[in-house]
This record gives sequence, structure tokens and C-alpha cells, in this order.
Amino acid sequence: MEYALLFAPELVCLLVGLVLFFAVVLGWSYSASRGIAMVFGIVMVAACLWTLSLQGEPFFPGIYAVDFFSQLLKTALAVGFLFVVVASAEPLTVDRSGWGEMPLFLVCSTLGMMMMVSATELLTLYVAMELTAYPVYIAVALHRNVDTGGESATKYMVQGMAASAISLYGMSFLFGAFGSTYLADISLSQATSQPIFYLGLFLTLAGFFFKLGAFPFHFWAPDTYQTAPHPVIAFIATVSKIAAIGILCRLLSLAMPGGWEVAHAQTALMWASVIAMSLGNLAALVQRDLKRLLGYSTVAHAGYVLLALQTFAESGLTAALFYALGYFAMSFACFLVICEVGRSEDRIPINAVSGLYKRAPFLCFTLLIGLFGLIGLPPTVGFVGKWFLFSAALQRGQFYLVLVAAINATVAMYYYLLIIRQLYWAEPATQETIKPTPLVALTALATIIIVVAMGTLPGPFWDMAARAARALIG
Repeated sequence: MEYALLFAPELVCLLVGLVLFFAVVLGWSYSASRGIAMVFGIVMVAACLWTLSLQGEPFFPGIYAVDFFSQLLKTALAVGFLFVVVASAEPLTVDRSGWGEMPLFLVCSTLGMMMMVSATELLTLYVAMELTAYPVYIAVALHRNVDTGGESATKYMVQGMAASAISLYGMSFLFGAFGSTYLADISLSQATSQPIFYLGLFLTLAGFFFKLGAFPFHFWAPDTYQTAPHPVIAFIATVSKIAAIGILCRLLSLAMPGGWEVAHAQTALMWASVIAMSLGNLAALVQRDLKRLLGYSTVAHAGYVLLALQTFAESGLTAALFYALGYFAMSFACFLVICEVGRSEDRIPINAVSGLYKRAPFLCFTLLIGLFGLIGLPPTVGFVGKWFLFSAALQRGQFYLVLVAAINATVAMYYYLLIIRQLYWAEPATQETIKPTPLVALTALATIIIVVAMGTLPGPFWDMAARAARALIG
């Protein structure tokens, strides 16, 4: 019974997956499937909160850990799944025959992410990573436009499978170097000075760099963001980023208790951070499609996260976890509005939100708050989050690296302000008003509250992130 309690969030996720599977087989309506997903999503969040303070290993020792770190991220994943289901009220960009299947694929991917953040053994981690990936590959291909959906799904799947294969290859090097697939054995080994260790580590990180959209595995992001169905890309752009940052924190935290010589790893991650920030922001300057612009923005924000992770310090892990929670809320605010504004449109040019304050004032304000957060303006979590990320690097004496990040953040203001200009200073292309449902409006309000609360009262959220980081290092 104790083991079942430790595995409660995953069990609820598995149960809703089975129910949704039979709903598809029995031909239930999409509204019924979505209602089931929302109800079980609430139960999933409750299960995660209930297990937040639990610790233990529900399976064989050393392969799966339940601690505050894993349960905090599972709570965020459950909330993210629930929000995305709410945002997909009428997913017109999804092929009509695939409406009922979409919640099933999203919940299966969420289950994989929950298992991924608890995995403490390489093979368990790899299986969880594949369970995360394949449902999303299928969901991206559910686009109503066969040409558009096929293109985005092929690019996403091929690059994802390549990154996954590279990760598996890297894991084989780690096993060869340490003679074990357990992360605990790797963290305590004295073999970390061998070149084969660093080769294995960087190759293993490839699959998770892909999910984060970090250089050099970022090429899928702009194309897939632009052409994938709106609810599906909202899931990829928000929920999957939490899991990606979480597992990167778990892997890189292995260096801290064992006292690895991390100079080479730090240099590689530092350059990956600089290139990701610069490439993402400079490429975003010339984009005219809103989702494609946000795709390049994702690459830039991956660089900001790596800025903290390359410090190999507890403050860096804490800052990255804090930013993961904040970035989810900021990004979801933008994609929630995209799902509403572009409900019947395959592509969303920036001028699609022209004069949105006249057509949908509350949605316009939601998008404004999300953009303010991505820019890094107070009183949003984007400002505080970047402050923490930059501070972690400054504590390591990396002033010039932080200067590059600050310049990139300034460059990013230009293309975000272009969107804001369209919101309030451009005339709308159509006078048709957009009226979100009460449930969508409530979700938008909750997102705004999270973005502003984490920016104005960051203390409790920082304390949770710090506790999660200590659970990793301990």
C-alpha cells in the first residue's frame, strides 16, 4: 500500500489513459473525452499535492526515486496537462477524426514525463523518455492539413529519434566507464576524470537538449511550433519544458556530491548557452509568424536556463527549477491566447493579434502579461527569474557571460514589443469579437496570477525550488 501511495500520481495518469483509450474505442464524443481528461486532471493534481512530502522508492532500490524534487515537478506537469486540456475546447486545427485521441496521447506523454523526473537509472530514464516522445510525435501529426501536419511531424519525429539514439549511445559509454547504469553509482565513482565519461555525458544530454530546444538540437523548434496543431504545440512549449529542465538538473546534479572535475563540462555548456541565446534572439527578430517567433524564443530561453546549469552549484539548480515553473506560466499565457485567437487558422501571423484589445480585452491582457514575463519586466516572474539565473552565474565570477545574457535579453525586447505594438496600436483586421468560455477565462486568470505572484512574492516559490535542489544533491 505504501508503494502505491508513492506511485499515486502515475497511477492516476495511467488510469485516465486507460479510460480515454476505451472512450476512443467505444466512439465517445470529444466533449466526453475532454470532460474525463479535465476531471482526472484535477484528481492528478490532488494526488501530486498529496504526495508532495513523501519520500521513498516504490520499485527496486536505485531505479526510481520519489522525493520533493520529483513530486514538485509532477505537480507542475499535472497542472500543465490540465491547463492544456482546458485550452483545447474546440481544436479545429486538429483533424476531426483525431479529436478524441488527442487527450489520450497527451496524458500518455505526461505519464512518461512523470516517470522521467523520478528515474534514477539510465535504462529507466531512457524508457520514460521514449514514452514521453512517441505520443507527442503522433499528436503533432493530427493536423487537419495533411501536408502541414506531415511536414511538422516528420521534422519533429526524425530529429527526436536521432537525439534519442544519440542519448542511448551516450548511456552505453557511461555504462562502459562505470560498469553500472545507476545514477548513484555514477555520482560516487572516481572514473569521472576519464575522457570517455565526458563524451558519454554530453551524448546522453542530447535527448534532453532536444526536448528543451537547446543548441545544437534546436532545429525542430521553429518549424514544429509554426505548423503543429495549436493545443499540441501549447503542450510541447510548456509542459515538456518542465520535464526537460528537471531531468537536466538531475543529471548535472550528479557532479556536486562526488566532486567531479567539471571544467570541461562547464565550458561546453557555457558555449551552448551563449549560442542558444544569441541564435534564438537574432533569428526571432525577422519572424512574422507568431508561433515561429515563439519557437526561436524558446531556443533563447533554453540558453538562459543553461546559464544557471553550467555553474554546477546549488544556486544554479534552484534558479533553473524556479525558472522552469515561471517559464511554464509565461509561455502558457501566450499559447492560451493563440489557441483562442487562431482557433480556425492553421498559421498565426503577428498581425492576427492586431487590435486584440478591442476584440478580446481580457485575452489581450493575458498575452500582454505573458510577453512582459518573457521580456523580463517587473512585476512578472520573468524579471525575478532572470535575476536568479544571472545571479547564479555572477556568484561564479562569470561577469562577461552574464553581460552577454543581458545584451541578449535587451535584443529580445524588440520583437516582443513588436507584438505588443500590434495588440494596442494597430487596427484590427476584423471586427469579430472573441469571447472565451468561463473555463478558459478562469484558466487565463490563474495563469496571470501565477506569473505575477511569482514575480512579486518569489520567496515561497524560491524556497520550494531550493528544497527540490537540496533533495537532488542530498
